[in-house]
Amino acid sequence: MLRAFFVVTSPSNWKDYTKVGVPYKPTYPAVPVRLTAGAVVPDLNAALQTAFDGDVIPAQINPATKGVGEVWVDTQYEESASKGAAYPSTMTVLDVAGANAWKVKRKIALPAQKMNNGHNMWSSHDQKQIYNTEWHGKSIYSIDSATGSLINEIVIGEDPAHVMTRVDTEQVHVTLNGEDAVVEFDKAASGEISINPTRPGGQGRILMQNPGEPQSQPHAHWMGHDGKTMATPNSNSNDSTFFNFITNLIFKKPATGPLPIAAAMNPNSTKYYVSNYLGHSISVIDMATGNKIKDINLLQNYNPITGAVVGNGAIGGLPIQTPVSPDGKFVITGNTLTGTITIIDTATDTLVKSLTCDPGCHGVNFGAKEGGGYYAYVTSKFSNRLIVLDYDKNNDGNVSDAEIAGWVVLDDSAAPAPTDDTITGNKGMGGQGVLPVPNVYNGWVQKLPKSFCDQLSPEQRNPIGVPVGACL
Repeated sequence: MLRAFFVVTSPSNWKDYTKVGVPYKPTYPAVPVRLTAGAVVPDLNAALQTAFDGDVIPAQINPATKGVGEVWVDTQYEESASKGAAYPSTMTVLDVAGANAWKVKRKIALPAQKMNNGHNMWSSHDQKQIYNTEWHGKSIYSIDSATGSLINEIVIGEDPAHVMTRVDTEQVHVTLNGEDAVVEFDKAASGEISINPTRPGGQGRILMQNPGEPQSQPHAHWMGHDGKTMATPNSNSNDSTFFNFITNLIFKKPATGPLPIAAAMNPNSTKYYVSNYLGHSISVIDMATGNKIKDINLLQNYNPITGAVVGNGAIGGLPIQTPVSPDGKFVITGNTLTGTITIIDTATDTLVKSLTCDPGCHGVNFGAKEGGGYYAYVTSKFSNRLIVLDYDKNNDGNVSDAEIAGWVVLDDSAAPAPTDDTITGNKGMGGQGVLPVPNVYNGWVQKLPKSFCDQLSPEQRNPIGVPVGACL
């Protein structure tokens, strides 16, 4: 935690993957530190560097098997000329297929709109629009995915955090992390979105708490595969709102752990998972009853006194995004404190593996792998690379062979991509939301147009074996 503080708060300590061959050694205060038992560490800088640092920055490794389509990343801390340091963030678009696979394809800063800390994205069902939130602003943006140009911007409230579409209506839902609601939008044929005026108050707001309850401050929600349900993690009230769209009522509000920050449902909407940022745990919720089944302790293999990691060696601290794989077999989480990626087996809801990530490991999302199976794409706030995790290489349901297949450096200085503003600072840094296009989650994959369906294997088009939708 002490080391993380100095890495997080000093951009000069962030891990820069353009510095190939250079040892990664953050600098800490060279001061004496007295420990609890009275012993003194004479030089904090020397102690932390010896214990943690010194690995040499490797050159980019392209995964041997290509992905499908593109991957969009919110590079939240990247600065551009017209916006300056006061309004950082770009959307970095990567090609993961074809002749230009594993290269930066485009940078989108939205300088006229002063997009402020772009945070999370989702796509329209035909993949023609990308919806992006700005966590330190008040707007949501609809972007033309082919050109990167703005379709429209809507001011909705404090700190829009995450965005998803509802499968059955294609309405767009955005959480307001600075307030107490999810905002609902209707989508026009033009691609423009507008606030649904039929919600009480005319502002499209669905409250995530009942009258008299504490303000919820929802963050990374998830929508059901059939559009009937929604689950939010409520960072202010240490619980989750399980909302039913059929009744238009809150079905249940199960307690989670301290500061729940992200939720995700399994592909048939029978269970959902909530990451508890300050609880270092994942809560498992039964969607039939709305009750919590269990909490999975991500530090169960860690001895806080000795620092030893035991058991199967899997470890995670300060967990953030935690999606379920499209086939429902695994939950994969980015852990910002430990800089690890943890894997939970959903058959037993147990922690089975972790792999090394980067400082501030944060965003996770699944995309199709060419020929079958899936990659988990992982971002980190305090580095400038996107990790490509091949978590089940032979698609046998066993993650013992999980490995980092490669990665992409998000700084395109060596081969600048088209952009709407000149990139000036924190190049490629601040990885937050990550969105593979096309969307291959159950419920959404069946809505894809034929051009995308044709790029997917039969299993990818039908991830849980229920034959529905145009993609089949």
